[in-house]
Amino acid sequence: MPEIKFDSAFVKAGVNITEGDKIKFLDAGQKDEKERWVFQVEIISKKTGNVRCEKKFSLNKTNFNAVASFYGSNSDNWIGQEMTVRVMLVNDPNGKSVKGVRLVGKDDIANEALDEAGIEENPLE
Repeated sequence: MPEIKFDSAFVKAGVNITEGDKIKFLDAGQKDEKERWVFQVEIISKKTGNVRCEKKFSLNKTNFNAVASFYGSNSDNWIGQEMTVRVMLVNDPNGKSVKGVRLVGKDDIANEALDEAGIEENPLE
């Protein structure tokens, strides 16, 4: 029997986006009926660098802070910008552990690689 799956209009960690993929903001976003900021994004494959698909991305405060740290809080400045995806276990509003998307920028990834290698960064160099 074939496995039946319904395609989501939204970015879903582990379903239509994976660790290391990138998202590219295509618009400045708008609030939906639930007062969530929703953006149209392209999902760019880590493996091929090609656009895999376009999806809606619901922005939470954690991801807002990550994007704003690179591009400012005015989402007009986000159009055309890319962020790298981390897939992490997070708690949903009911306290259940689920896969979630966390956005990081290029500098964050470089700093993570240094941390994992045990290399200390000298800000004066």
